[in-house]
Amino acid sequence: MRRRFFTIIAVLAIGASLGFVVIQNSDTFFEVKRGIDLFGTVYKDVAENYVDPVSPQMLMRKGIDAMLASLDPYTVYMDKDNSGEIDLLTSGKYGGIGVSIGTANGKVIITGVIDGYSAQRQGLRIGDQILKIDTTDVSSLKLDGVSNLVRGEPGTQVKLTIKREGDEKPFEVMLVRSEIRVKSVSYYGILDSNIGFIKLDQFSRGSDQEVRNALTDLMARTKLRGLILDLRNNPGGLLEAAVNIAELFVPKGSVIVMTKGRDPSSDRKYVSDQDPIAPNVPLAVLVNGNTASASEIVSGALQDLDRGVVVGTNTFGKGLVQTILPLDYNAQLKITTARYYTPSGRCIQKINYDRRRDGESAIIPDSLRKEFRTADGRGVYEAGGITPDSIVVGEHHSNFVLQLMRGGYFFNYATDFRSKHDSIPAHFTAGKEVLEDFRDYANKNGFTYISRLSQLMDDAEQIASSSNYAPSVQKDVHDLADKIATEERGLFEKHSEEISQLLTAEIEGRFGGDSAQVRAALRYDNQAKVARAMLEDSPLYLRVLGLAH
Repeated sequence: MRRRFFTIIAVLAIGASLGFVVIQNSDTFFEVKRGIDLFGTVYKDVAENYVDPVSPQMLMRKGIDAMLASLDPYTVYMDKDNSGEIDLLTSGKYGGIGVSIGTANGKVIITGVIDGYSAQRQGLRIGDQILKIDTTDVSSLKLDGVSNLVRGEPGTQVKLTIKREGDEKPFEVMLVRSEIRVKSVSYYGILDSNIGFIKLDQFSRGSDQEVRNALTDLMARTKLRGLILDLRNNPGGLLEAAVNIAELFVPKGSVIVMTKGRDPSSDRKYVSDQDPIAPNVPLAVLVNGNTASASEIVSGALQDLDRGVVVGTNTFGKGLVQTILPLDYNAQLKITTARYYTPSGRCIQKINYDRRRDGESAIIPDSLRKEFRTADGRGVYEAGGITPDSIVVGEHHSNFVLQLMRGGYFFNYATDFRSKHDSIPAHFTAGKEVLEDFRDYANKNGFTYISRLSQLMDDAEQIASSSNYAPSVQKDVHDLADKIATEERGLFEKHSEEISQLLTAEIEGRFGGDSAQVRAALRYDNQAKVARAMLEDSPLYLRVLGLAH
């Protein structure tokens, strides 16, 4: 029986096919056969003879999972119920109604609505709560179970029961599933000074064509002074998509990435075989700690070839390649089969899973990281992800604002705001009136902020009292606690600018979708501002690339 194999080059991503690994060593073959015999015997005996009834399927799954857990976190067994994300990446489409869903406070919430599909045409909104799918109450279902009910064959119908903020009663809506094509470019546009901007969220089937279309459109609109490619929080995707996107910028014949594995058939060099469409546009790539795998291939290739500056913080550091092996009964095995190397020859894998200490994998120390050279001689290093050419820390939220975020107050308030307003003005900003309304909303909905310092002061007062400290000491402790409490009561005002920025983007997203939210967030994006300034300053840009003479 023929079996197909897919290469994965991301945290969850698939690329080109690889050949089957034939075990030729006779000792290894004997050990594998012996292990299969022993495992099969133990599995059968336990399933049939254990004192209490056990599920053979559960027993088999736990045995496989435990075996694979001794390797790396990317080598996993997937049955038919949890292989949907792999299928989605390989095809770039699925049958659905055009929504993304999440959970908040035990509720199933619509977190995104895709333009042009049934959910958007029928008026569903971000923040709508799903109560039922057809006749099934979703309150007790896991998110995967809800997704499975929403998705289905194109052309079939599904009925959702929806509870909307501001409406007294739930309502039902009948939706028709269609073939949903997943968008990888959530936003592109032209910033000040004719700087183009493309935000790429993943590398799935068709992502390269989306980037090509976006870039072509931007270049048709104006003579670009530079381009920012935003790969922040991009977990990776298809190897072919990464190679094809890099080809848009690098000279024909450039090595983009190499893979090397235990089996010689895993060894491959990916070389650009087409002329770039933007060979001379100055380029800046935004990255952060969640930029992984295929995203690191693109950013690493552009850095090694001195084609663009990398701005942000160190990337995730995943330099491993996985292969998908289809199994019987619609199951699949995703197994690490190779490492990938950037054009300079470095592998950026951060964690060495072969060097385990007390069960923990070792992070390769900086002192052991080997230096490599870019095309024009700049020093770059292996084993720690991609280190940016210009390190710029991203947004940092105060503990006060983080507590508001974790409680869902920004998301829920924006939903409430949308239910009360039909539109917002162009270039909307959450001003004083909105901020006061948000504070009232948060307080009415149970928001209380107790800092770690306040908790420590409560403990200090109790200790001072129970330990019979002098009255003057107890008074000093009490007075300090009052001062801290007074300070914390003014935290809404103290962090009003930070709160306004987050509210502005969230509310913009309710009215204009993902692209509007990204566009609004760019107003306050420090990393994007630095990248834009670098592209506007040609001498600085060339100095960073080591090209200034």
